[in-house]
Amino acid sequence: MSELFCSKVISEIIPSFRAIIANKLLEKGMTQKDVSKLLGITQPAISQYKSGLRGLITEKMIKNKKFMKYLDNVTEKVYNNSLDINLKTCEICRATRDFEVIKEKDIKEFLCLLQIAGSN
Repeated sequence: MSELFCSKVISEIIPSFRAIIANKLLEKGMTQKDVSKLLGITQPAISQYKSGLRGLITEKMIKNKKFMKYLDNVTEKVYNNSLDINLKTCEICRATRDFEVIKEKDIKEFLCLLQIAGSN
């Protein structure tokens, strides 16, 4: 039985995405508590992002200049409290694929709800 790619997004992509954004917000002088409120997660999670204990593909994201430009834009929106990334899971997933952080060949064994919806 095929697995939904969403499960990989939730377990690997979103934590890495949050880790980068959390660190960028901390660099702006925000406290871990304030960052946790903006991202809708706990302060201990922010601490783990800061220390590199969460976010398995963070390095892969950081090396991708086009994706980092996208992520910088998202960070600014989060910083200005105009974006809740928890409501953007499918958009984040699509960006990781569009900017080739995750290559299509690497997800062939998964089902993607975006692709299924697009084929109807």
